[in-house]
Amino acid sequence: MTPIRHLARGLLAAAVMSAAPVQAADKDLLRLGLDTLPLSFGVPYRTAAIPTLYTTSAMFDGLTRIEADGTLKPWLATAWHSTDGLTWTFTLRDDVNFSNGVKLTAEAFKVAVDYLTSPEALKEGLIREIPPLKAARVIDARTIEITLAEADAMFPRSAAALYVAEPGQWQALGRDGFGQKPVGTGPYALERWEPNRGVFTAFEGSWRKPRVARLEIVAVPDRTARLQGLIAGQIDVALGLSAGDMTSVEAAGGTALRIPTSLVNGWSFMLMRDGKPNPGPWQDVRVRRAMTMAIDRQVIVDALLDGAGRVATQPATQATFGHNPALAPLPYDPDAAKKLLAEAGYPNGFSMSLMVTTGGVGVDTEVAQKAADDLSRIGVKVTIETEPMAQYLQHLSRAGFPTDAFSSAWPSDPNIDAIRPMRMHSCLRREPFYCDPAIMPRIAAALTAMDPAEALTLRHEVMAFYHEQAPGIYFYEGTLFVGLAPRVRDFSSAFNMIAFDKVWLAQ
Repeated sequence: MTPIRHLARGLLAAAVMSAAPVQAADKDLLRLGLDTLPLSFGVPYRTAAIPTLYTTSAMFDGLTRIEADGTLKPWLATAWHSTDGLTWTFTLRDDVNFSNGVKLTAEAFKVAVDYLTSPEALKEGLIREIPPLKAARVIDARTIEITLAEADAMFPRSAAALYVAEPGQWQALGRDGFGQKPVGTGPYALERWEPNRGVFTAFEGSWRKPRVARLEIVAVPDRTARLQGLIAGQIDVALGLSAGDMTSVEAAGGTALRIPTSLVNGWSFMLMRDGKPNPGPWQDVRVRRAMTMAIDRQVIVDALLDGAGRVATQPATQATFGHNPALAPLPYDPDAAKKLLAEAGYPNGFSMSLMVTTGGVGVDTEVAQKAADDLSRIGVKVTIETEPMAQYLQHLSRAGFPTDAFSSAWPSDPNIDAIRPMRMHSCLRREPFYCDPAIMPRIAAALTAMDPAEALTLRHEVMAFYHEQAPGIYFYEGTLFVGLAPRVRDFSSAFNMIAFDKVWLAQ
């Protein structure tokens, strides 16, 4: 443990001793602390990513739900079918109302799809996170037909992110007005937005009624402040903590949760730039594999993540549909890595640059520095550059990083499908930084295979290809670190979708 971390834990231990107990007046209030509130407030179509997902999962529901083990289950839809992967028919529950008393019917999903296929929706990140929609048709009050712009055999998994707004409120107020006064079918209804705070009350008529009467979602940008707020009894759930915070949570009598995410974190090589191969040692697969073998990723997981996580074998996590369990991590073997470099023509190594964002995409600076130190032992000198998230995202959107590699992630959300990361890390991307035509027929086949066994086999083949070709270094499967106050019971989150209707507070 570093002296700084040791001192920090000592200070936090002192805070634990002086923490004030939760007052009885708060017995019916669940307080959630996160880094920021969503910019779109109550708009359910902005994105299926955090922090938006934390508020949408309190107020809205999708057609389906994906469990923590990656399995798909009915949600607002009780059944679905398609013969071609292009047109899907969903049957809705008949016992669901919106928080303003309006009954859920297929018309609500038609309004949602109509909006998401309109020019106005180009601002919404969700349209890039789920398969492109084309149209929707109401069959009857409980049956909605959704047509995609291109076939996708796994669309019911993406439908978990197709949340539904009460259509009357949406049409009356418009997008931004609805964001201030959202109406959904979830366990909580918004009472009001305050600066850095959302205040919610239980929707007693919800089909999944909550067990706590009131909810507050509070923005606490500083991670240490969130931890201290948890210890002091000011918040009940602290999201986005670090691995090192878990000891302090437990010392305060709370529960430290280490929840697997849908992300594989690591580095991506800039194998293409401006539509052409980016010349350099990284073009040789032996170099890319040697670099992976030179980094002790297990030590990174054990030391820097407090053992929470798993060394990644491929660009998909264990719970992701299509994860190939037959693939083993490339071993940590510096001697073999040196031999591979020599075979590739780099016996003395080489120099390269790496971009890491201060926003935490992929591996952070501390992990990057440890990896760079390992690589220096086989002669690969890595110069680490950092930049703010906004600039990083601009480079990412244009595949225009000025460095030879960049800190990256392979996200399988919102559908928890191994093909999802390929939309970023293959020729499917409009401006790719990696494109190998050899794998594209299998990716295309995986997207349209209606037979589940065939679909799984094709994904296993794609994962094996990415394992072998190593267009990036897969460090570890991501983990969300969450701290719970001693009174919190049955808190759970599956891929950032919080089960607000399950959690309760012990008295």
